[in-house]
Amino acid sequence: MLTGAPAPASSPLCAPQRIPGPKDFDQVVPPRFGRTVARRVRRGEIGLTLATAASAIDRLRVASRESVSRVVSRNPDSLWVFIRHGTLVGFMAMMMFNEEGLEALLGNRVNVQDPAPEHLAAAGESPAAIYFWAMASPAIAADGIAKVIMRLQAPPYRRADLYTYPATADGLRFARAFGFEPIPGHPRNLLRYIRKINREHQFGD
Repeated sequence: MLTGAPAPASSPLCAPQRIPGPKDFDQVVPPRFGRTVARRVRRGEIGLTLATAASAIDRLRVASRESVSRVVSRNPDSLWVFIRHGTLVGFMAMMMFNEEGLEALLGNRVNVQDPAPEHLAAAGESPAAIYFWAMASPAIAADGIAKVIMRLQAPPYRRADLYTYPATADGLRFARAFGFEPIPGHPRNLLRYIRKINREHQFGD
């Protein structure tokens, strides 16, 4: 689900994707097969990506093109598109939060349609958290999602815990399948995935 016009989604996971293998984010391995190209969005594709987001998510919850452009300018790894046979078919959008941004997210003080620049980690920095903003693609492009996950398993991202507010029932199923769990007491049912390296450090396992 990705095609074109105005700006990425403000609420996260919006479509069910099926990726073979372990149901744990940090155990996803490179796909053995698949023809989907996963790459950073190009400036001229942001409008097209947002149109796809709007078709997948309620238009009232789609961020503006300006907001998306600011997030991508801060860190180009924030928005990836999936290409098959030369056609843009899906995307994955994220926010790379610094410590201040993580505190705001946990405190329910983040505007997910227009995040404050001071909450975002810059390119090359190790973020304190990765927030899944929106994602959509047909099942045939699931290998593209796996390729982005592989990027997030590498420095500078591998220690950053993952967060999301699922926008749909399918999004919730996807998040839970990959190990996301609700944060107890959070007013908006924020989900979190604790990275494997952080679990090992915390529990010594």
